[in-house]
Amino acid sequence: MKRTSCRFWKAGAALLAWMFFSHMALIAQTPGPSSKSEVLGVWSHPGFFGTDEREATKKIRATLDDYVQSGINTVILLIKGTNGYVYYQSRIGTKDPAFAWDFFGVFLKEARARNITVHPWFCVFNEGAIAGEVRRHPEWLIRSPEGEMVGEVNPALPEVRAYEISLMIEILKQYPVDWVHLDYIRFPSSPREVYFSWDPRTRALFKDHAGLDPIEMKARDSGNIMWNEWIEWNAGHVTAFVRELKAEVAKLDRPVKISAAVFPSADEAKVLIGQDWPRWVKEGWIDMLCPMLYTNHSGFFEKYTRRAVEVGRGKSLVCPGIGIGTSHNQNTPQGMLDQMTLSRKLGGDGVIFFSSASLTADFLKKLKETRAPVPGVNK
Repeated sequence: MKRTSCRFWKAGAALLAWMFFSHMALIAQTPGPSSKSEVLGVWSHPGFFGTDEREATKKIRATLDDYVQSGINTVILLIKGTNGYVYYQSRIGTKDPAFAWDFFGVFLKEARARNITVHPWFCVFNEGAIAGEVRRHPEWLIRSPEGEMVGEVNPALPEVRAYEISLMIEILKQYPVDWVHLDYIRFPSSPREVYFSWDPRTRALFKDHAGLDPIEMKARDSGNIMWNEWIEWNAGHVTAFVRELKAEVAKLDRPVKISAAVFPSADEAKVLIGQDWPRWVKEGWIDMLCPMLYTNHSGFFEKYTRRAVEVGRGKSLVCPGIGIGTSHNQNTPQGMLDQMTLSRKLGGDGVIFFSSASLTADFLKKLKETRAPVPGVNK
């Protein structure tokens, strides 16, 4: 009798163990959030909601309700666009003329009521409208060797870095947010790479550093050590911005974290656009890394996610950007889920979708289907 009971006990224990591990395997394969700590986010633009305060507020509420039902717990909200305009009550920056009201304040209130984390999103060095402080300082703008000008300011200039940081510190002091998000944290990638600034001030600074005016370089290629130094010197100023921002954020009366949208390949980004994101992670300046992996090619998505996870391991959250509808790809709901699964399999801490405008009902429905029902929320 004892022997029979023992056999039954062992069989029961084996069955329970099998059920447990099968359940855990199922969770690991499910694309929806597996825990409260997993980030499921979306980049969002004020234009998606519209300029009229009443109508925009209605759409904000409906959209955020949809996000809660879909498991989205983070919104990276554009606060300074590529035109340089801002979408909050600023005494330093120039507000978008179409938004006379406090768009960010309204959005943040609604998001906090739903326990959604908001990252104010800054297109850092973009100043396409050449407005406000930038209009008063045209010497801040990047220029090509031929004198061509783009609507972006030059991170090699200390006053440029100080101005852009001042906008971020201003919003962190005015609104109860615990994150700030960096985008376009680099030199321009168009009209061509490499596109560092050849204005007189930058040339003089480099000459002080290297003993040569860069315009006098005869060989502008990787065989010339001076050209290599020009590339590294410029990249160092983008890195200086991240370091300086981290130091200013540390002076606030509460902890604030920094997230950053970065180009897929660290090696190419460092050389071509001055974006040395592995160093930023290594130094502890970035708390969430969001490599923009906008592709439908699962092999490439896996390759670059794996690299980013390796960089961030133990130092930073890594949340790959999944392109839903971008200039690089047009995804499908199933493709989105497959990439979410890949990210989780490789050790990612979540994903960020680009963007609200393309995260349509079909995609949200697919996200809802992956989630366990939440009483009073999921329907």
